[in-house]
Amino acid sequence: MKNLCRYIAGLLFLLTVVSCSKNKEKNRGCPPIPLAASLLAIQAIKFQMVDKTSEQDLFFAPNARYALTDIKVVFRNSSNKLDSVSPPLKEEWPTGWHFVYPVTYARNLDTCYIKIKGLKTDTLISTLSVDKGECGTSYALSKVQVNKNAPFAYSFNNITVIKK
Repeated sequence: MKNLCRYIAGLLFLLTVVSCSKNKEKNRGCPPIPLAASLLAIQAIKFQMVDKTSEQDLFFAPNARYALTDIKVVFRNSSNKLDSVSPPLKEEWPTGWHFVYPVTYARNLDTCYIKIKGLKTDTLISTLSVDKGECGTSYALSKVQVNKNAPFAYSFNNITVIKK
């Protein structure tokens, strides 16, 4: 009986060691993602509104034609109801200021509308690519389409220029 208890305990120990070593091999390439890094991974469309003839920024140029209160981004929220933000977020780069519209992961294809006081509404359609890997799912903004123009490849550093 004493040998049987030792045999069962040894067998359980061996199964535990084998199970743990398989889990280590399975998760070896997946480091934990810090919270700050996951927050920085939010995808966003960066856009700038310019005059189609002079190419002067309509909001951030000296003596700009429009005030920040004249622009609104309309989108569908997580409850699938129309919502808006006015003015949208803005960001400064060495090349100047532009607007930023965060894209949610709720839909792979998302549409928002940019309304400027007194001008025709612009439609932005964004496409997220989804990569389901061993370590989890990652999302990347891959294409943006402005109005009925052909969609173009989008990268993190792109600033979409919309001419009015």
